[in-house]
Amino acid sequence: MNTEIENIIRDSECRYLEEGEQKKILAYTASLPARFRAAAAVEAREEVVIRGVGEQMRRLYPNFERYHAKGWEKCHRDIQISLRFTVQAMVWNNLEMQEDKLLTWLASILASSGFTPKFNRETYTLLRDGIKANVSQEIYAMLEPYLAKNIDILGNIPEPAMALV
Repeated sequence: MNTEIENIIRDSECRYLEEGEQKKILAYTASLPARFRAAAAVEAREEVVIRGVGEQMRRLYPNFERYHAKGWEKCHRDIQISLRFTVQAMVWNNLEMQEDKLLTWLASILASSGFTPKFNRETYTLLRDGIKANVSQEIYAMLEPYLAKNIDILGNIPEPAMALV
């Protein structure tokens, strides 16, 4: 749930909601149908987008699988999970949610696996660009801050002592 709405509900115990609180809740709930449509649009194009990211990354990193057994399959899974958390955070209108639930953990896994910040930036930039090319401008605008969060967090992991990409 949206953290601000959750806080309003929690803080309003034993009292009536103030007008400003009511307006915030109504604005959030009024935007849910558009958020659900955006989620459905991404779901419908998810496989095409992720496959496209994988194909482009394979061309950029032809030796990747030499370092990682089933590396491309795992990358596909990670991108898919990231995209789904991105969409979920957009639906709940909660930018912190994706960092708290996935990105901090995933960044540590990728860093410990020898992934470079450049590899991650390229991967999640391609994901962002793939979504932009496959959904309407309105839907992309709703998703863009969340897609940018992936690039920011995963693209700023420490450089590994030995790159394995």
